[in-house]
Amino acid sequence: MLLHADDSQNSFPLRRQVAQDLELLSDGTMHTWFLNRDQDSGSSSFTGFMDVNAVELPLDAEYYLCGPLPFLQSVRSSLISKGVPPKDIQYEVFGPDLWQADFQ
Repeated sequence: MLLHADDSQNSFPLRRQVAQDLELLSDGTMHTWFLNRDQDSGSSSFTGFMDVNAVELPLDAEYYLCGPLPFLQSVRSSLISKGVPPKDIQYEVFGPDLWQADFQ
C-alpha cells in the first residue's frame, strides 16, 4: 500500500510509473491526498492533507515516511495514535527543513 500526499496530481513525481508498478502487485493499492484536487484524481484520492484515518491500514505493517518535518510529525503521531508501534515507523526528513537546520 502506498500513501502519497502532494500539491496536485501534476506535481506527483513519477506518478504514472508508480501506478504501473503497483498494478503489477497482486494486492498493490495507492491512496493519494492532493491540496489541489483534479477532477480525474481517482476514487482513492482525497482532498487536503494526508489523514491516515481515512484508509484502512494493514495489520503488522512497517511504515516508511519521507517529507518535510511538519508532515512527518503529523503522520507519525497519527499512526501511533492508531496503535502502530513507533519501532515500525521509519522516517527521513526531505525538504527545506534540512537547509533551515543549518542556521538554527
